[in-house]
Amino acid sequence: MIEFDEDTDDEWGWYDGQCYACDLPGRVDGLGLCEECRSKLERDLIRQRDWDYSAWAFGLSDEGREKLYHQVITQHSRKLELIAPTQGIRKQRPAHRRRRKDTGRTPGG
Repeated sequence: MIEFDEDTDDEWGWYDGQCYACDLPGRVDGLGLCEECRSKLERDLIRQRDWDYSAWAFGLSDEGREKLYHQVITQHSRKLELIAPTQGIRKQRPAHRRRRKDTGRTPGG
C-alpha cells in the first residue's frame, strides 16, 4: 500500500517549472502559472464575468458571483492584469497616407 505524507496534500497539483506569464522559475500549476499569476488570471476572469473558467466562482450563485465581482473591482480595480483586453483596441492610422501618383495611364489601359 502506498503511504502519503501530509506535505503532499499542500503540494498537490503544483510542479517545478517556469511560469508562462512572468517567466520566473518556481512552482507552477497545471496551466504553467505561478501562484501570483494564477491569482491575476482568476481576477481577470472575474472582471470579465467569465464564470465558466473561474475556479473562484465555481459553485457560487448569481448573487455570489456578482458579490465576488464587486469585491475584486473594489480591491484590485477594473484594469485587467494578465489577459490582454480585446475590446477598444484599434489600429492607429498612419499620420499621412501615401497618395497614388497619377502615372498618366488611362483607365483600362
